[in-house]
Amino acid sequence: MFSSFQTVSRVVFGRGSAAELGSEAHKLNAAKVGLITDAGLTKAGIHVPLTDSLAKAGIPCVVYDKAELDPTPSSIERAAAWVRENGVDLLLGVGGGSAMDTTKATALLARHEGPLSRYYGLHKVPGPCMPTILVPTTAGTGSEMTSNSVLSDPVTDSKQGIVSDHLYARVVLLDPELTVGLPPFYTAITGMDALVHSIESYVSQHATFITDALNLQAIRMIVNNIRQAYANGGNIQAREQMLYGAAASGIAFSNTQNGVIHAIGMSFSHEHHIPHGLMMAICAPMGMTFNATAAPEKFAAIADIFGSAPADAPILVKAKSAASGFAALMEDLDITPGLGAHGITREELRPVAEKGAAYKRLMDSNPRRATADQLERLLERFY
Repeated sequence: MFSSFQTVSRVVFGRGSAAELGSEAHKLNAAKVGLITDAGLTKAGIHVPLTDSLAKAGIPCVVYDKAELDPTPSSIERAAAWVRENGVDLLLGVGGGSAMDTTKATALLARHEGPLSRYYGLHKVPGPCMPTILVPTTAGTGSEMTSNSVLSDPVTDSKQGIVSDHLYARVVLLDPELTVGLPPFYTAITGMDALVHSIESYVSQHATFITDALNLQAIRMIVNNIRQAYANGGNIQAREQMLYGAAASGIAFSNTQNGVIHAIGMSFSHEHHIPHGLMMAICAPMGMTFNATAAPEKFAAIADIFGSAPADAPILVKAKSAASGFAALMEDLDITPGLGAHGITREELRPVAEKGAAYKRLMDSNPRRATADQLERLLERFY
């Protein structure tokens, strides 16, 4: 048995690091930058420090602010057409996970023929994509650090992932000052998404000593700072720790993949329009409960961070308490538990269980195998 580890080429981080964008783009010999984001971000002017940095470096920049919350293949095709029309040679993704996923998938179609569905799954992209610089404004999906692009596919009525080393960014800028304006609700659900990433990656069958170190640190950083960031968005110390924790989890899970929580959560119909981070938070206690006996020592370590069991409790007791630690954190962040509370019907549970059990990329990573019957009972229990 052997393993490998890969991540983005370069990370620039620190308060005010957005000012370094022009220098980084210049190092990549960019002649014209295409900035991909959403309309809400441009309306708020969050992108201005970045475009100012490019202007000071003498690099032209055009803005595409039509990235969708749940990007679809057709939305990526429109973005790729815009890239070709404007003759850009470097893509700058700015925003949350959807903007990151849009930028990476657009970089793919800028260099390779569609349809995007031909690239669903692992390592199907045949060669380099257009180079990207990614700048997150949430903490977050960690998508800036990953080789994944997740899309909502109306044909399969589910989320589909494209995973390829060719999707890694050339540069990532982590500037916590760009995250201070994130509203409390989105601070909570994006932070919980990052926490789920680190938990699932930590217990993954593909985990290594490198990803274990990253994930444990990410879990600590997120659990110890998310309440403060939620309560006071201007707390720059908490914002900084959250951003770095999300990035660390992104580095890790890009090398391990996620597990049953994502397999379940990504199998619900996209027509519900439940934000991804919220869905992950809702599904996390059930997935953690299901997996606890398969990786008791690791879940016990997670429980120690949550403080969900006495320090001298037996390993299995600690492991089983980790889910309650997560649920307590949800309560502090005003996230309502249970599928039914968010518009999911009982009639949906069996189809979701079947899709989740068949989600090979994710379930192959999960520490415990699952049948559709097992997942259906789990969904009923946490409905």
